[in-house]
Amino acid sequence: MGLEYDFDIVAIAPDEVDPEHGFAAMTGTRPVRALFRDFHTAQALRSASPKIRRIFLESGFSLETRDSGARRGFYPPEDAVDRNRILKRLFTNIRNMGLQGEYCGDFDFWEFLNHVRAAQPGDVQTGNRPERLPELQDPVTTTPERRTVVGRVGFALGTAVILFVLLKYLAERGAQ
Repeated sequence: MGLEYDFDIVAIAPDEVDPEHGFAAMTGTRPVRALFRDFHTAQALRSASPKIRRIFLESGFSLETRDSGARRGFYPPEDAVDRNRILKRLFTNIRNMGLQGEYCGDFDFWEFLNHVRAAQPGDVQTGNRPERLPELQDPVTTTPERRTVVGRVGFALGTAVILFVLLKYLAERGAQ
């Protein structure tokens, strides 16, 4: 199973804002951080290249975790403004600094983007959390598995041998 990219928006004390990474004081908005809910996801980000960590940290993410117990794929509607501000800053930093050629390790940036697109504001009730939400599950393939090249060649040779034997048998029967 892959990493879980859900994150919560957490308010931080104004005196805890790192001047190097905290832009909240300049914009006049409340200082917040985005904390992943899953320890393994934060660990994967810690293991990524320093440039990728810097992009996330300067955007407002933290390498700490906090499992609020909220359902996967959902976030509190009141966090939407701060969440969008952090994500816009993240995408701006990515555009300005670039990710090409950087080591991501286990942190799958494309999966993270897919999750951000699929996450919805809504009911974040705690309690029994489903294993995965339907919109975040891997799609079930309904097409049959394709054969390998060796399998195709073997199938073709087998069919040719059967056809050859059948034609030889029919030729013998017709000659009698």
